[in-house]
Amino acid sequence: MTVHTPLPEASLARWIRDAGGNVSEVFLAWENGGLAELPVGNAWDVVRLEQPAGWAAIRMLQKMGLPLGPVLYAHLAVEVPVPVHTADGWDLAGSTVLGDGETLLVPHTRVVVPSTQQGRSWIGAPNLSLLTNPDDLYGAYFAALAKNGEPWGVRR
Repeated sequence: MTVHTPLPEASLARWIRDAGGNVSEVFLAWENGGLAELPVGNAWDVVRLEQPAGWAAIRMLQKMGLPLGPVLYAHLAVEVPVPVHTADGWDLAGSTVLGDGETLLVPHTRVVVPSTQQGRSWIGAPNLSLLTNPDDLYGAYFAALAKNGEPWGVRR
């Protein structure tokens, strides 16, 4: 597993602002041991993939050496920020696309697997200069579902 270095405070504040979050509120939540709410749909949307196929898809992307942006581990899913509106046509079983008006609960960037904070941790530290390609993610998740014999939809 790759070791990820947390973003410097200034970069982290910029990342929070770019997402549309309130920097003071986010840092206060983290300082108090909580998760912070960041709005979705400004800097990125989020694709939520159910376990175990979600984990399998992330491992597949890693093995193929494809660029992988930040990935958030949640107890029953993995959540992957992708460029805004690039996953609007997702139709695979066990996947949900979060967009404008929704929020993502995030731990501090220091909380990286295997550590967790209220059941969440980063598999990769957040860095908006790299977001996962939704087509690569779709293909990997489709393959993971097919390998497990799970039903899937047809891509629009």
